[in-house]
Amino acid sequence: MNAKKPIITILLALVAVAGQAQENKYTISGDMQAAMETMAKESVGIDSFYLADFATGEQLSEKYACQGSKFTISGTVDEPRIAQVRLEMKILGGVRTQRLPLILEAGNIVITMDDRSCTVGGTPLNDALFGATREVGQAQQQGEQDKAQQLIKDYIFQHREDLTAVLMLTALDNFTTDDIANIFSLIGQCSEIVQQHPITIQITERLNTMLNRPKEGDMFKDFAVEYDGTTHRLSDYVGRGKYVLVDFWASWCGPCRAEIPNLITAYNKYKDKGFTVLGVAVNDMPEATLKAIKDDGIPYPQILNSQQIAASAYGFDAIPHIILFGPDGTILARGLRGERIDKKLEEIFKE
Repeated sequence: MNAKKPIITILLALVAVAGQAQENKYTISGDMQAAMETMAKESVGIDSFYLADFATGEQLSEKYACQGSKFTISGTVDEPRIAQVRLEMKILGGVRTQRLPLILEAGNIVITMDDRSCTVGGTPLNDALFGATREVGQAQQQGEQDKAQQLIKDYIFQHREDLTAVLMLTALDNFTTDDIANIFSLIGQCSEIVQQHPITIQITERLNTMLNRPKEGDMFKDFAVEYDGTTHRLSDYVGRGKYVLVDFWASWCGPCRAEIPNLITAYNKYKDKGFTVLGVAVNDMPEATLKAIKDDGIPYPQILNSQQIAASAYGFDAIPHIILFGPDGTILARGLRGERIDKKLEEIFKE
């Protein structure tokens, strides 16, 4: 009877391991039908998909060829981690990767996609995170940027003990100097798992860089861009006696495109009062930028093909990023969006 104990012990251990594996299993599934139909109109196709670590890009699953509109990725995970489903797409003769962030945790994770947005749910952390991002998105669509930023900060504080706070930190953008100080304070109140995550460390480094970028009250910093055999400079527009609202944007950026009607309205309202708007395309192919300009009916001038030049000069890595320059080229305001644009221009041009 004693000789059987090791066998029984081994069997119990195997059962325990099998049970744990079942508990740690995840399945990520989604349907890209609506997104693919929109992409097809623009001659864009999805070739393959795979799971990767959000911070490092390390591949966490094999790469699957895209067959039809549905996809599924399964595996096991010991503890929640921040990951992303990567969709590799053919576009204008090249390849672009679409990244869909999520919290990789045990359970059935469902990705819902349409032609404009992507949400994730089905597991506790993803339900909490993407439920909050929907509220943030609604505020942004209504032009309530201050409310959106406050919703983000409130969520981070409420979830300062879990990894969703890290992903929500990435949603903060268009910082003023005061915003940066407040975000440092907010990060300081988070748990070690949040503070020591590579993404948070990257954000902290980025904020430190931003503290040293051109700020409100500084004179504009010029840059030059080559396109179509011609050199285009920011100084062709800024520092020439007009107020200039500069929109750093890209054709592929949904929030950028959503902001354009506000900019057109501002341009039409004040263009005869010593004011203009300038678009600067960032990390975008000129052909795609030109198509977006035509599709959106943008009437104001543009600098195309700046790629990383403009972003490096002004210390931002999220778009849209909108800066208002005074007639002499002084930076009057940074990080303007939605209602902030209207308020600032009304303050300047009040009769």
